Amino acid sequence: MEKKVLVIDDSALMRRAISDIINSDEQLSVADTAANGKDALDLLFNGKWYDFILVDINMPKMNGVQFLKELNKNHISIPTMVVSSIASESANETIEALELGALDFVKKPSGTMGKALDDFKKEILVRIHCVCGLTSYPVQEKVQPAPEKPERKKPVSRHAQSGHKLVVIASSTGGPKALQFVVPFFPENFPYPIVVIQHMPQGFTSSLASRLDEMSSLTVKEAEDGERLKKGYVYIAQGGKQCELIQKETGIYQISENNKPARGGLRPCADIFLESLAETSFDEIVCGVLTGMGADASKGILSLRKLKNIKVVAQNEATCVVYGMPRAVKMAGVVDEVVPLEDVAGMIMKKIGV
Repeated sequence: MEKKVLVIDDSALMRRAISDIINSDEQLSVADTAANGKDALDLLFNGKWYDFILVDINMPKMNGVQFLKELNKNHISIPTMVVSSIASESANETIEALELGALDFVKKPSGTMGKALDDFKKEILVRIHCVCGLTSYPVQEKVQPAPEKPERKKPVSRHAQSGHKLVVIASSTGGPKALQFVVPFFPENFPYPIVVIQHMPQGFTSSLASRLDEMSSLTVKEAEDGERLKKGYVYIAQGGKQCELIQKETGIYQISENNKPARGGLRPCADIFLESLAETSFDEIVCGVLTGMGADASKGILSLRKLKNIKVVAQNEATCVVYGMPRAVKMAGVVDEVVPLEDVAGMIMKKIGV
């Protein structure tokens, strides 16, 4: 049976473009469209029901954020995804929409033809298929299971000193909201830096960092190229860039936000960040893998565990929006603990010895 989709956008052109994308898939159909949140609510209040909703942010009468608030107020639970522009005013509202329960967002294309539209189509269909459980869509990258972990020799670097530890958190679909149940639960005196690799396009991670900073005892900020890691700081990797870590000298680590190519369509990519840690002298790394499509972080962990003492905490299936990335690390055989979302921060602290 086809999954029914509601498309909400004040632009008739965008409603048509999105409808054409969805109707091109034999497992999906656009049941209705609406020009704003108010019209969409009228459909719902008159007995219409949908398997998935796509909603714009900036609309007259009732915008996307207001619409999501009304869904929550009326206890209407339908998977919803935001279709957002890149405008700075939309970034804050998009983060708020994710806090209100939107599962993910896709950025509107700059045109209605060419590669931008093809990418937009793929992003929409992959997410709907994944959230609706339509497993025929190829969203999962295969990762070979880890061989038996050999006994590790002591680090070759003579500069490695006790106490050089790092926390890495990787997340994707559902991540912005999930991070609210992880980052704020690290205490003010947490003695190590934390780097978050959240899949997001350029222009949105600054708003995400600001929101998490408001909620947290630690300082949360968007990572900047060339800045040094500090304990008690949480760094959100920039959207649209690759984030890596460079060791400048003993105990001094510098962030590189660069324009290296996307891997698997991802910038930032957790695999690339984790691989950059191979040349550092961290004694211990603890990686939290949260909700998200695909298998990002698995290959990076598999590569790093040959050289470093790395422990992995994965979010459990029941609390994931999309059980992709945590499933991948579990299937690869590199997970130390699988816990509900609300226990992730506590388990990371336990594993890192805090």
